[in-house]
Amino acid sequence: MDWIDSILESVRIKGKNISLQKSMIFYMLLALLAALGAIWFINEICSGYMQIIRRVNEIDDKYVYTKEGVFVFYEPNGKWNVLIANNAITLPEKDERLWEFLTAIKVLSIPICSVGAICLVALIYYHSKLQEPLYLLKMEMEAIGRNDLSYSCYYDSQDEMGDICKAMDSMRCAVQKNQQGIWELIEEQRKINAAFAHDLRTPLTVIIGYTQMLSEYYRAGKIEEEVLLDTLTAIEKQAVRMQRFAGTMKDIHHFEMLEVEREHHTLSALEQELHSFITGLKEKTELEFSITVKGEETPLFYDENVVMEILANLLSNALRYGKKKVDIIAEHQGEWLDVYVRDDGRGMTKQELYKADSPYYSDKTAKDTETAVKGTADSEAKGTEAKEHMGLGLTICKILCKKHGGQISFSNSMIGGAIVCARFRVN
Repeated sequence: MDWIDSILESVRIKGKNISLQKSMIFYMLLALLAALGAIWFINEICSGYMQIIRRVNEIDDKYVYTKEGVFVFYEPNGKWNVLIANNAITLPEKDERLWEFLTAIKVLSIPICSVGAICLVALIYYHSKLQEPLYLLKMEMEAIGRNDLSYSCYYDSQDEMGDICKAMDSMRCAVQKNQQGIWELIEEQRKINAAFAHDLRTPLTVIIGYTQMLSEYYRAGKIEEEVLLDTLTAIEKQAVRMQRFAGTMKDIHHFEMLEVEREHHTLSALEQELHSFITGLKEKTELEFSITVKGEETPLFYDENVVMEILANLLSNALRYGKKKVDIIAEHQGEWLDVYVRDDGRGMTKQELYKADSPYYSDKTAKDTETAVKGTADSEAKGTEAKEHMGLGLTICKILCKKHGGQISFSNSMIGGAIVCARFRVN
């Protein structure tokens, strides 16, 4: 009997895929045939009982029922049938009531069967073509109303309701995609805000170091005009860099929008810039710094703000892990400029070597950047740093190095501590 089930399933699928208009026409024709069949069946039954009444009362088929249980006989006479009044036959009261009842059933069967067939077919049409898709659409809209975009309004049919369900599900997917895009944009903006706050700390530390140095030397009367001008120039340079960085972060909505603007530099100018940057940090930390610059004295083309931004992030990590000393090595060879930052801390674990530049990855056990910083204000900064350290510094370095045609890499020193290398293409 499997072949019968297969045929029935095939018919069911074909019927499900028929359009609503064609289905309506088919069901209306089905209702008409059902009504005609029911009317014919009822009339046949009633006629059968009427024939039994005739036979019981010995009434010939030539007699015609008139009213009130009276049968009369019309005799043909030319074109007309002539009533033979003296041949009338009257039914018994019981048979008369039954005859009237059967006659009424025959008359009422037409509207009753018509209306019944239409209602029955309409119910079948609703259950077969509308009930399931309407339920799915209702559930889909309720799910969207409560912000649940996981409910799929899938209806396996090729009719109009199937198209509507597919359109609704496509709308759900579009809303889900747009909502996901909005959340990603909000998350990316949160990253940028966190990165902005994170990357302002090092230049602020440099500026604070310079101002404290000026304050101490000014009170002691030991500051010379040339030193004062150089210090103010260094402070102004850090402030301008912060201003430019703030403007850049204001205009972007994604890290990948950061752009590199290359300018001509020399290796000696880079060394001077590194010394100027470190001088401000020396006033704010007990760590020692050493700067080594070597390589070919050929023109370098790089974005100074990008290089110093990366250096600030690398130094921020070195200050968190370093114990006594931090080494900065800049080496130019061919088309590459490599900047190494080495600390004498515990080094990096295998997991850190692998995930250090991943967004939001940070070592919860590491001491904070500001642990090497002196003063009450610096202690407050320490608490802020501990609270807001988001693990974005090395991620930003990775993106900026890539923008500059290079990369960032991590390793451990043979004598202890971690080494981070930022490589830039400078040809």
